[in-house]
Amino acid sequence: MAKYIIFFLVPASISFFLTPLIRLLAKKANILDIPSERKIHKNPTPLLGGVPIYFAFNLSILLGYFLNNTYIYEFLFSKWQMFFICQVIILLVGIYDDIKKLSPTIKFLFQIFIGILLVFSGFEIKSITNIFTGNTIQLGVVSIPITILWIVGIMNALNLVDGLDGLAAGTSFIVSVTIFAIAFFNQNIEIALVALILSGSILGFLRYNFHPAKIFLGDSGSLYLGFLLAVFSIEGSYKGATLVAVLTPILALGLPIIDTLLSMIRRFLKSINMVDYPSENGKFKAVFVKGFSMFEADKDHIHHRLLKLGFSHKKAVIVLYGLCVLLCFFAIFTVAFQDINSSLFLGAIVVAFFIGIRSLNYEEFKILENGLLLPLFDYPVINKRVFQAFFDIFCVSLSYYLSFVLVFGHFTNSEKNLFIQTLPLILAVKLITFFVSGIYKSFWKYSSVEDILTMGKAIFLSSLGLILILTLFFRISSFGGFIFVLIDFYLMATFVISYRVAYKVINSIYIRNFNSRGKKVIIYGAGHKGSTALKEIRHSRSYFFSPVGFIDDDKAKKGSVIHNCPVLGSIDDFNEIVKKNEISEIIVSTDKIEKEKIKQLLELCKLKGIVMRQFEFRFYEFP
Repeated sequence: MAKYIIFFLVPASISFFLTPLIRLLAKKANILDIPSERKIHKNPTPLLGGVPIYFAFNLSILLGYFLNNTYIYEFLFSKWQMFFICQVIILLVGIYDDIKKLSPTIKFLFQIFIGILLVFSGFEIKSITNIFTGNTIQLGVVSIPITILWIVGIMNALNLVDGLDGLAAGTSFIVSVTIFAIAFFNQNIEIALVALILSGSILGFLRYNFHPAKIFLGDSGSLYLGFLLAVFSIEGSYKGATLVAVLTPILALGLPIIDTLLSMIRRFLKSINMVDYPSENGKFKAVFVKGFSMFEADKDHIHHRLLKLGFSHKKAVIVLYGLCVLLCFFAIFTVAFQDINSSLFLGAIVVAFFIGIRSLNYEEFKILENGLLLPLFDYPVINKRVFQAFFDIFCVSLSYYLSFVLVFGHFTNSEKNLFIQTLPLILAVKLITFFVSGIYKSFWKYSSVEDILTMGKAIFLSSLGLILILTLFFRISSFGGFIFVLIDFYLMATFVISYRVAYKVINSIYIRNFNSRGKKVIIYGAGHKGSTALKEIRHSRSYFFSPVGFIDDDKAKKGSVIHNCPVLGSIDDFNEIVKKNEISEIIVSTDKIEKEKIKQLLELCKLKGIVMRQFEFRFYEFP
């Protein structure tokens, strides 16, 4: 235990005493981060924060070498020689960028070059884990681009997070401690020691980098730390048996990864333009991407949004530290308890982050929330049978695969071979059944109960076809018996019906959100035609109305609800209803209302300055 304490305290002491000297040097050399519109700090602040961390890290490793530490001695040779060369290159690139400012393209090319050098020196993500089965999948030649992408991605992710005092350095400290814990758990002592050395190196620097910062990491620090964390996360989890290949580093580095992906999505959505173009048949919508840049800087990262929501500088950093600690705890938990259902575990994290990101109120996501992209689903190609069949192929394959997993509890080579042999025939039979049953004739936008019944019939017939195939061409006992067919039926029904109904539900929610910003109206007549009028308003964006409720002559209906819209009272309660709900218009839903009532209502509307409309839905015979 003493050696671990030494390898933590020595680098912490070196960086603690060296950082003020580097800060003074940067100040005298005028290597400063000057305040600007897109930056938060108000005073010029010295850069070159990566330099004291670099020296603290490498001097501590040299000390371990002279102390004849076996693990450090092994770390200095073989493929790690290229690692030391690459860390010098990335540090120099960062220092040059702090002084002269490199273009994003040049930095990106250097990062790719370093990734290539590391891969061909033996640093690789050689396998990933199937989160559904826990089986390890060997990547083969694909490991090369995935490893390069990982190294480049983490370097840039940490660079993007470096927007608040102490955020990138503190995040790196938490992640490096996590890598130490994971490596130690896997008995990967070499990586455990160097991760601990890195932790100490960062902690000594963090004393001067926390708000109010006396020195910034700069690109020399953020790129350098990103490089070290990317490499150590690969090597630190490499000796783990199952889950640790990629899932664990992704969790540990979750905060910078999420911020990077979120920035990419935001910038892409911001560049989406939708324009109406005239044509012979009226207008058609065109969607195109303009001005999309991955490297465009902005002030809308997660930490910036927290500041806009009213968090102080320190509180925002502490909140993000807490988030990082939570993700790192999950990473360690995943390694320690490898028998847990990782797919459900990861799914819970994704849902939690979706809720959290939604609360940040990004303007770019309004294009998804207000339904601007929904017209894309009205394009003829979306409703083509081939397009729908593509989704069904995925659903049928997924339900068939999950049936194997649920019935057998695993997916070994024998199940895999049986799956591959039978899948093409199963797909052909089920898709032909879907086609003959007529489910490809319906439109997503107008899905109804009848369409769902048609889908149910098609799925039931396709399951009968599955039984027939398994009985005639294979032994059904090889699949676990009829329970396999029942599970497949349940899963397929869930997937096939769900994705078709999902559009209908989403479209309804978006239109309701759209209408909620419209004029507040009440509907006169809480009968069948009133229900029809409400549905017409809610299901179409042609009307900029927001229905707040019904009024009806039948006083017994007061307090009841029709399609989640309340009956507020009768015409006698009109004045009170209008005053309370700020009504702009009233819609008469039926022509069966007595003329005296209509006349009375017209007079009340004139006094209040309210528009009165008649809703008509009838069949006319052409003369």
